[in-house]
Amino acid sequence: MLTIRAVPPRDENSLLAAYHGGLRAHWAASERALSQGLARMGRGGWSPAERKLLPDAVRRSGLSMRDRKGLHRLLNPAAFPFIANSLKNKQLFATVAAQADLPIAPCCDPVAQDLAEWLGRETDIIAKPSFRSKGQGVERYQREGQGWRGPSGAVGDTELRARLLDLWRKGGVIQRRLPTHESLAPLSPGALPTLRVVTCLDEGGLPEACDLALRLSAGGPRPVDNFNAGNLVLGIDEQGYCGVAWRSAEGRPDALERHPATGAKIMGAAVPDLGEAIALAVRAHRAFADFTVIGWDVGLTCAGPVLVEGNWNPGTDILQLVSGRGLSDTRLGDLYRHHLAHVPVERWQGAQVVEWDRRGR
Repeated sequence: MLTIRAVPPRDENSLLAAYHGGLRAHWAASERALSQGLARMGRGGWSPAERKLLPDAVRRSGLSMRDRKGLHRLLNPAAFPFIANSLKNKQLFATVAAQADLPIAPCCDPVAQDLAEWLGRETDIIAKPSFRSKGQGVERYQREGQGWRGPSGAVGDTELRARLLDLWRKGGVIQRRLPTHESLAPLSPGALPTLRVVTCLDEGGLPEACDLALRLSAGGPRPVDNFNAGNLVLGIDEQGYCGVAWRSAEGRPDALERHPATGAKIMGAAVPDLGEAIALAVRAHRAFADFTVIGWDVGLTCAGPVLVEGNWNPGTDILQLVSGRGLSDTRLGDLYRHHLAHVPVERWQGAQVVEWDRRGR
């Protein structure tokens, strides 16, 4: 994977001016020319999909998914290499979270535990690969008789253990699937609903919760709630109630007040344990203090909020969709500008027009 910084000659808002302006000021003439050439080729700014998803007014003050990656590389230098990234490396994430006494799904470490014994106590598990995003590669296995049923059908114990050990050796994690909070079960029938909480270090260096979005499963076969996988996303009002839910309909946003599979009313539903979930994200950021900005996925379970994962490069599309505001006009945008103003010169100079997303050292 690549990070491409395609910088146009002019910027639409003050957040882009802070980011792009810093690059222009520290790049050589040849780098500026290459970056502008990539911009003319359409390799930067708003993608065709985002132009369909977000209205013009939001985009004028917004941050595109393409621009946010290069920006996040500047603010989160600990992201690379991925093998040492405690957010991207799923096994390392579980270790750091456990050491900080953060609530996470019970996991099996086949090196320290007997996998067969662990599976013998479980009835519903999730296998999650490392170094992936947007729910890619996540699989669910449910106990069925003497064996299991996975995404491709029936699986015996021996075959499942082989699959899970292979996943583990490649850096993945094996977890118990957590039950959805009972009040949200009709609103997220296919997967655990997660609250996306974006935390960012404030002007004093303390983590602050800046943005929220609730993600719900639309009820499909995949055990994920990612918007890009065909699921629902919505904003939450100041009283903690759900707003209208959004789903992509052939790339365009479709507003829903009721769940498309269950018919349950979404708009106006109370979000359980909202304050506790936000507080968990803020506490978690303290344990991952090498990062300036983190997008947390907090699972809303029967037993309370549980940390599912953290993202060093959180998406901007769903945040701007549910709020109806471009990121430049938000508190998160204020903090981005603050941190960009304090990026060291050597980091600006090291920000290349095209960079590899390094996995190994």
